[in-house]
Amino acid sequence: MNRLIISFLAFLPLICMAMNIDDFKQPYPAGTAMDGNPNFIGTAWLYPLSHEKELNVPMFNVTFEPGCRNNWHRHSGGQILIATAGVGYYQEKGKPARRLFPGDIVEIAPGVEHWHGAAPDSWFAHLAIECNPENNEVTWLGPVTDAEYLEATKNPENVTELTPRQQAIVAIASYAAIGDTDGLTKALEQGLTAGMTVNEIKELLIQVYAYCGFPRSLTALGVFKNLLSERMAKDITDPEGDSATVVSDIDKYGQGAETLSKLSGIPVDAPAPWYEDFAPGINTFLKEHLFADIFGRGVLPYTDRELATVSMLTALGGVEPMATGHIGICRHLGVTTPQLNSLLDIIEYNIGPSKTEPIRKIVNR
Repeated sequence: MNRLIISFLAFLPLICMAMNIDDFKQPYPAGTAMDGNPNFIGTAWLYPLSHEKELNVPMFNVTFEPGCRNNWHRHSGGQILIATAGVGYYQEKGKPARRLFPGDIVEIAPGVEHWHGAAPDSWFAHLAIECNPENNEVTWLGPVTDAEYLEATKNPENVTELTPRQQAIVAIASYAAIGDTDGLTKALEQGLTAGMTVNEIKELLIQVYAYCGFPRSLTALGVFKNLLSERMAKDITDPEGDSATVVSDIDKYGQGAETLSKLSGIPVDAPAPWYEDFAPGINTFLKEHLFADIFGRGVLPYTDRELATVSMLTALGGVEPMATGHIGICRHLGVTTPQLNSLLDIIEYNIGPSKTEPIRKIVNR
């Protein structure tokens, strides 16, 4: 195994959020672990969903831990896969791998050699429907090697391109937005492990109030304070990092308008948004407070703040117009479609597809 593959596989524990089968949210039971199955690399779980033999439609829920995949194989009668949770891959022999999200359907013709399984950084579940069961036999072939798997999942259009630090920002922001204190604690530890400073995390949690309200922000800050106290009791010292700067009160509206222009690429003198005429007060608060007072504090670069914002809005749900605007800002700042999909993968994995599906449509529009 070459050094690149070893480094890649060693990186997986950091980016997989250290969850187990009981934490993985999916619509069907996981079933029984297929420990020691020679046709799988990694652990997969199997649960039968069809019980009436007269229906003649064998159907199973199959769950894969991150990095798990089955061997190359073929079905004499074909197969249908329906992705239900997490992120996975399907690949036919000689073709590029296809990245699978919940709702994706794969129709596998009889005799086609293929494999399927989880993404390197996500649990994955799909329904497996056996076609033509009266004469459908599975022929298991060789394993999908680490080199084949790495090559299949490293396609620039598919690979997770968020750094460990950015992944932590996504997790912290989304958990804080919905008030999930247990998930937030794990995400905060992930952020510190990824090298975030105490002040960077504080700044992120302060920003939460601008999009989710003071209660969520103060709750999150309290969780972080308790975590730091626990770590100090264990003689773990985390770096404080740079302190925030105070924005000048001189023409704060103009400062905010200039910052928004830098973020969005829209000139300051562009036609006013609808809310400026309808509710001038909110426009003043946005310019003076959000984009001047908060975004002007430094500590976090604009890209980190916007990744956090999209994460908060996704977790909140029901604010697609605002999410669309901030996705546009992310693109202007150089965030790619694969990176935005990776952001959604993390939230979908942690919180569920109901939050990410509307935003994924916007990202991949």
